[in-house]
Amino acid sequence: MAAEDGFPAERLFNQGFSYTYDDVICLPGYIDFPTDAVNLRTKLTRNIDLSLPCISSPMDTVTESSMAVAMAALGGIGIVHYNNQATEQAAFIQSAKSRHIPLFADLIFKSPSDSIDSAGEFATSPCIFVTQSGNSKSKLLGVVGKSDWEKLSDKDVPVADYMFESTVSAPSSYTFEQAATFLAARKLDYLPLVSERDGEVVNVFTKDDVERIQGYPALGMPSLDKEGNFLVGAAIGTREDDKLRLEHLVKAGLDVVVLDSSQGNSTYQIDMIKFVKNTYPELDVIAGNIVTSYQAQNLIQAGADALRVGMGSGSICTTQEVCAVGRGQATAVYKVSSVASRSGVPVIADGGISKSGHIVKALMLGASTVMMGSFLAGSSEAPGAYEVQGGRRIKKYRGMGSLEAMTKGSDVRYLGDTSKLKVAQGVVGAVADKGSLLKLIPYTMHAVKQGFQDLGASSIDSAHELLRSNELRLEVRTGAAQIEGGVHDLVYYEKKSF
Repeated sequence: MAAEDGFPAERLFNQGFSYTYDDVICLPGYIDFPTDAVNLRTKLTRNIDLSLPCISSPMDTVTESSMAVAMAALGGIGIVHYNNQATEQAAFIQSAKSRHIPLFADLIFKSPSDSIDSAGEFATSPCIFVTQSGNSKSKLLGVVGKSDWEKLSDKDVPVADYMFESTVSAPSSYTFEQAATFLAARKLDYLPLVSERDGEVVNVFTKDDVERIQGYPALGMPSLDKEGNFLVGAAIGTREDDKLRLEHLVKAGLDVVVLDSSQGNSTYQIDMIKFVKNTYPELDVIAGNIVTSYQAQNLIQAGADALRVGMGSGSICTTQEVCAVGRGQATAVYKVSSVASRSGVPVIADGGISKSGHIVKALMLGASTVMMGSFLAGSSEAPGAYEVQGGRRIKKYRGMGSLEAMTKGSDVRYLGDTSKLKVAQGVVGAVADKGSLLKLIPYTMHAVKQGFQDLGASSIDSAHELLRSNELRLEVRTGAAQIEGGVHDLVYYEKKSF
């Protein structure tokens, strides 16, 4: 009889240790299928499917309209943060739902009497739009191109004197293929995309955009609602005024709501779950955050459609240090998913994802999707402007438990009462420029597929079956083994993932 390798998850995670992803390693299985045969289609909630197991976190330095559009275009979903006014959050949702091309331009608007002060005003868009009131909420009157402005001898004149009053536009419902064909057929440099609902200019599509998207890996199956618009989620808190916020979000077209609490096993969240299910029975509710079986049982009984797992495991979260409460993320994902799977409730592994191998481990340990913050922050789709420090392009990234974020409203996530004292459970930092998600996510998901192939799992469902049948074998890695598993003993190296 052959010697037995490793341990089943049930034995490994019932020894009283709190393991992180790096603490454990999966032992290889048997390969009888190619990498491209791995299917990562999965469930976000009981009723919502995704073609990729990727979710962007509801953080104000991670998910607004641009991130939500890119995630949905790739087959995942973005969860819009609520560190803002309800109307602003609803506007982010409406903006994402009105688009079908995963590229954003920061549009510039002028009124007819305005002038253009410098070429810098064209920095984010190839043209400036002229509307009756000088913003996106009024009728489009004309367009000013940068080359036309540069030819002016007197640049102080009102834009009404030289704008193109007749401009070609296309519906914002155009897909990339439709918009690219339209541009080529009319030999245009740029194409305004206009909302069919109210006539507002919502985006501008350029020849450069065509080349850029064609240079990225092919997009997969996007996440779409019944009307063919991108799926968009949003987070809310558990206070009374969040009920009114939710009303705004539902009217804006919200597809799924996340109840955002650092510790989700509370009377506040259970009451909110019941309110949402009674008031909006068609709206799926993601509850959390939790890390134990007991917490999971309470939220499932209250009616949660998915569970968000993770407490203190994020790269900018200090909850475990400050409050002495939490759990290693590998243990938490396994424990909660073991309970949730019996009720058909999907689990979202939230936090601790810094490399593709962590995604593989989270999914193999029972999660159906992973939620990412720092992994996506710093991308061109994340909110904020790039800065240069020490020769590197960076973007700000902050925890929603940081004092900076709390002063803007996120303290409701961490305070269950009306306390005026704010104790930070997160920090403010920065992350390196990661480029576009349209490149980052496809390459990352291919690495995940390679991991699944090595384990002998051709899908997320089959990975969970390997877990439940004890065919998946794991071991704990010593500190030396963790060092050995990474890059080591080199005088110099340059690390590029793709």
